[in-house]
Amino acid sequence: MQASDVNTGGGGEQKEQKPQKSQKQILRHTQEAALTQLERTNAGLILSGLSAGLDVGFSVLLMATTLSLFKGVFPQPAVDFIVGNMYPVGFIFVILGRSELFTEHTTLAILPVLDGISGIKQLLRLWFYVYFSNIVGGAVFSFILSYFADGSHIVKAWALQEISAEMISGSWHESFVSAMLAGWLMGLLAWLVAAARDTISQLFLIWVITASIGIAGLHHCIAGNVEVLAGLLTEGFSLQSYLKFIIPATLGNIVGGAVFVGVLKFSHTIFSEEEKELPDKE
Repeated sequence: MQASDVNTGGGGEQKEQKPQKSQKQILRHTQEAALTQLERTNAGLILSGLSAGLDVGFSVLLMATTLSLFKGVFPQPAVDFIVGNMYPVGFIFVILGRSELFTEHTTLAILPVLDGISGIKQLLRLWFYVYFSNIVGGAVFSFILSYFADGSHIVKAWALQEISAEMISGSWHESFVSAMLAGWLMGLLAWLVAAARDTISQLFLIWVITASIGIAGLHHCIAGNVEVLAGLLTEGFSLQSYLKFIIPATLGNIVGGAVFVGVLKFSHTIFSEEEKELPDKE
């Protein structure tokens, strides 16, 4: 008897394990998802992006709350690990809630363009509306968070400032490389979520990948927008400090997601399909 011929109960029924999706299936699934968003109206993209910018702010709320509660109680490495594991919460709300997040579209939306199904103009329109609506949504959440800092007796202003300081402490080059790695991970997340067959698998992938970004302190332009703004607003806003974060973070996220995932995944998938179509040599 083969290992796959295992009975699941007394009725003699066999449990069939679903095969993994092929590279071509994942590519087709991601292209279909991207085309759906590329064809949305401007208003639809703005409202969905605004929702994502607001929802991702809950990651920062829980990170600041955790830091406020546990700093000085546990050793610093343990606090950093716990705080980093709060980072996925907002992303779970956004991705499973099907809101539009810019760092997903740096990978997804480029695939139909590479395949000639869609054009650059449509891609730039999507990026523009999703990016700026994400930023505005995050800014609104930052104002709310900074307003209630200290007054809530849970979220402390110093915790928001500490999180913000970590995002703006490095050089432009360091921030760009950090953001590139974060964009790379977010691109992998978009690809792997498309490969997953159920919500539990998607939830696990979101948690593992975004927690990695949080624990490593990598620069994510949308979540980081909330982190930096919330901290700066509690101690006096500085445009120079904000731009020092947002410009390299945005550019790095685009390069990481579009090049290291979008272009490479598309290229090796298409190349694999072409290899299959070659006639066998005699």
